[in-house]
Amino acid sequence: MKTLKKILLWFLGIIAVIVVGAYLLPKTYKVERTIYIKAKNNVIYDLTANFGKWVLWVPWTKAMDSTAVFEIQGREGEIGTTWKWEGKKMGDGTMTSTEYQPGKLIAYDLAFQKGAYKSKGRIEIESGDSCKVSWIDEGDLGDKPLARYMGLFMGKMMGPDFEKGLAKLKKISEERNGWPKIEEVVIPAQQVIYILDSAGPKDYATVMGKAFSELDGFLKGSRLKQNGAPFATCLKWDSVTMFSVMNICIPVEKVEKGKGRIKLMSIPQHNAVQAIYFGSYAKTESAYRALAQYMKESQKVETAGPSEIYINDPMSVKDTLKWETHIVFPVK
Repeated sequence: MKTLKKILLWFLGIIAVIVVGAYLLPKTYKVERTIYIKAKNNVIYDLTANFGKWVLWVPWTKAMDSTAVFEIQGREGEIGTTWKWEGKKMGDGTMTSTEYQPGKLIAYDLAFQKGAYKSKGRIEIESGDSCKVSWIDEGDLGDKPLARYMGLFMGKMMGPDFEKGLAKLKKISEERNGWPKIEEVVIPAQQVIYILDSAGPKDYATVMGKAFSELDGFLKGSRLKQNGAPFATCLKWDSVTMFSVMNICIPVEKVEKGKGRIKLMSIPQHNAVQAIYFGSYAKTESAYRALAQYMKESQKVETAGPSEIYINDPMSVKDTLKWETHIVFPVK
């Protein structure tokens, strides 16, 4: 009996030491990992400020848990946007954006197990020759002894995932450093005059120059007002011969009829992904590749052929590096 009593006292003593020891431990924790990325801060910010792009670089994807279901509610760059997930391995969680500083910071609230565990996270971007990117998570462990002891291991539990994520973010950001600016836009409804024509690599300039000259002459002769930059829309494209069938267009305010091969067309409002490219028209291939990759990653589906919108006139802007072209893919 005395032995049993001693064992019980020893057991209670150990419990007391564990409990008292827990309250001597920090009430809060902080996990922080940093990496240097040789890319523009806006490139890094774009990949971190949009929850839809986190799947490109964080470890927590279907590759980790094939049962995981993800859902984003809200709009990119808007406070209160949430990213929710649930899976057998990953459990359930919700990330809610709380602050945006373009090019500098995104902050969020994180909750697991229906809100039983909460923390605050942020990604900080410091500009330089190489941007310093810090991923930080901080939490209050409360008064539960077990939670206090868990705080000792948060770095080991979260740190490796942070390191993997930042390494992937670095790789993707540095690959995108040469990309043109890409944005998702809404193209307003337009009325255009156009000429249907075709060309190959040897006569693009001649065919398009002639068509735009005809369209411009029709504008002036009919006293019509141009209502936007001229553009060309690809209808058919042969990747081997680089032969294209296209509509060569100029937006106008109002027109009742065409003349000869000049036709009229109304284009409804539509969603699009757009790359803003500067340089020679003959070297737009890299911009098209970047757009194709962006749409694949964003799961955008092309609904029609791409358009090239010619923002400035190459006849008056002699420096080809200043030629501005918006390459637009209609998407859904």
